[in-house]
Formats: sequence, C-alpha cells, structure tokens
Amino acid sequence: MKRVIRLTESQLEKLTESRINEVSAIELASVLKEIPCTGESIKSLISKKLMEYGFEDVNIKFLGYGEDDKKILRYIIHTEGPIFVVATMSNSEAEPPCMEVIDVIAYTKA
Repeated sequence: MKRVIRLTESQLEKLTESRINEVSAIELASVLKEIPCTGESIKSLISKKLMEYGFEDVNIKFLGYGEDDKKILRYIIHTEGPIFVVATMSNSEAEPPCMEVIDVIAYTKA
C-alpha cells in the first residue's frame, strides 16, 4: 500500500536546508586544525569557526588528557552535523601563551 505525503513549500525547504554550506566533515577538520594561536580561548575560537560555516548548535566538552602525553588536552565537539575530537597542547612560547590545535578527527552521524 502506497502512501502519499503532501508537503508545503516551506516544509520542503526546511527538509532540504543545508547548514554546513556544502563543506564536508573532513574539510572542516582541516580548517579547525589551522586555527591560529591567538591567546583567546580555544573553545571560543572553535565555536566561532564552526558558526562561520553555518553551525548553530556547537557544544564543546573536555574529553580528557592524552593517553601517552598528559600535556595534551582533548575536547569533543558536538554539532548538528559531524562530531569532532580535537587534541590541543599549550604553547607557552607563543606571545600571548595559547592552546594550539594538534590534531582533529571528524566523525559523521550515520
């Protein structure tokens, strides 16, 4: 038995809306990896960068320290699209001192 679903134009637009400006999770991971060391909070920098790409709901939580190196701080970033795990390390030699992004892994929801 077939069912017919009727959508209004606004409902169809909402279903097909693209929030990430057609950028893949892997491309976003490389963008996040290139965030400059400015002295501003790494969470703030990551949120701003993802919001530039159209994400509205960015939630960043501390995930833990690196397995082998306790100087590495790991964060998990939840968005309405992909999820990222970011590894950072303090750079005290920079002026002003800041957190540098070392690695970014992107996960997409299946």
